[in-house]
Parts: sequence; C-alpha cells; structure tokens
Amino acid sequence: MVVDLDNFPKRLQAMSPVERDILKRTMQTARDAVQRYGKESFGPWTDFEWGAISGKLSAIRWMLGDEWDVLDT
Repeated sequence: MVVDLDNFPKRLQAMSPVERDILKRTMQTARDAVQRYGKESFGPWTDFEWGAISGKLSAIRWMLGDEWDVLDT
C-alpha cells in the first residue's frame, strides 16, 4: 500500500504501508545503484549463488549471537 504522509496509518505499521516520498527516494536510489554498478551486479543469480549468499548471511548472524541453522536470514 502506498500512502501520502498525511494519510500514513500509524496503527497499521505492522502491515508495512509505504509513504509515497520514501518510495520515490528508494526507487531513485535503486536507479542510481544500477547506473553506478551495472545491471548485471544485481542478479538474477543461480541457486548456488543464492545458497552462498544465504550461508554468508547466516554466518554473520551467528557471529552476532543468533542461533545457528535458524534459516530465517
């Protein structure tokens, strides 16, 4: 759901509404990143590459104190 700041539902934050200006800035930042690093840097990746990324993120979370093999990274 995309809403204006004036209509941002404070009680529905758990449902993840997006404020229109934040969405606009996020999309511009994404375009800037693609222009800077190239579209090929952002996937799509193979299952092996996704597995490697997941493993690295899981290791980082474990080092920061999370349980091992939770698989919610």
